Amino acid sequence: MDTSISWSNRFKAIVFGLGLGLALLTSGNWWKILTDHVPLCLQPNCVADFVMFHAQATLAWEDRHSLYDLEKQLAYQKKLAPIEQVLPAVYPPSTFLLMAPLALAPFSAAFLAVTLLNLLLLAATLRRLTRALSLTPDQSQWLSLFTLCNFGVHAVVFYGQTSALVLYLMTRHVIATKQLQAQKAGAWAGLLCIKPQFLVIPHLVFLIRRSWPELVIGVLLSMSLIFGGFALIGMATTKQYFSLAQRMVSADNDWWNQWRAMHNLRALTIYWLPGNWQPYVWAVGAIGTIAAVILINLRPDGNSREFATRWIINLLGLLILIPHLFTHDLTLLVLPAALLLSLCDARVPVWVGIGLAVIGLLPALNYWAPTIMAVALLMMFTASLFLARGKFALPRK
Repeated sequence: MDTSISWSNRFKAIVFGLGLGLALLTSGNWWKILTDHVPLCLQPNCVADFVMFHAQATLAWEDRHSLYDLEKQLAYQKKLAPIEQVLPAVYPPSTFLLMAPLALAPFSAAFLAVTLLNLLLLAATLRRLTRALSLTPDQSQWLSLFTLCNFGVHAVVFYGQTSALVLYLMTRHVIATKQLQAQKAGAWAGLLCIKPQFLVIPHLVFLIRRSWPELVIGVLLSMSLIFGGFALIGMATTKQYFSLAQRMVSADNDWWNQWRAMHNLRALTIYWLPGNWQPYVWAVGAIGTIAAVILINLRPDGNSREFATRWIINLLGLLILIPHLFTHDLTLLVLPAALLLSLCDARVPVWVGIGLAVIGLLPALNYWAPTIMAVALLMMFTASLFLARGKFALPRK
């Protein structure tokens, strides 16, 4: 056996062991939520995210006009877990109406079902990426290892979050765009309204590239679902939603809205800069990121390599820009990782595979080194711009 292949296999075994160890470590938290409805936590008033989802699903059935009443939210969450403070729900009403079937099952059964659904969505995403990008066995193995080591993926699976669904929808959108399937690309983009912040980049790209059919379909579908949800809950509840959303964006000292736990550009500015500098530096950084995304998408259509590079930039730019980027949202990194691997040779350079594994594990260190993942994302975005300009290239035979 070739020496390089032997070393590659050794490193794959190490990475697999790290990912498996991470899964075993976080599975204790999953079991605690399944049985006791609270996570393993040393802080006061720890609330599992799924308590909020299940409570909101019940509210959607029983009293949808109180969907964003914090007192009602707390009352319904207390029925599920021994908590003192509410974990506010800030998803749009269409998302909670979609989750309403969860209320038909007891908490533990619903949590187990969502865990299985998330695992199926992740598996379906990896399979679709492998086929659509024509990944070689070595490339697909490194992609699977990155997914296993991605701390964001573990946060999704073991906390019952929604980011696996976002990853699946975004993957379908990018693949449909690559295959020039206009109607499907627009529809998959529109469905991202389950977390509206993820709508921005796909529709901005449609606009920049003058993809009018895709843009019309995406806007009509997303607006129909969003405004349809608001119509069902009424004007008074809609006002409560926007009041809560405004607080979510502007406040940085709520226990459920801590910027040091996030991984985006705004978290960097809030954590490291004095208050009077923060809005200006954040605005300049955001404008620069948007400008880079616009410029890269103004280029005419090229080959598959240029498409992959463009969408790596789009996706990393999206993660940097969105106002809230928690650890579970980093599940979306599976998609740019797959695109990056598709740019490599049939056998992935070992340093690329190891680098991806390190990036996947970095969020686990955020508690001891706040914003470390935000710095990594910013560096990756900058490197992807150089990759697009041809300043460096991944080694190929």
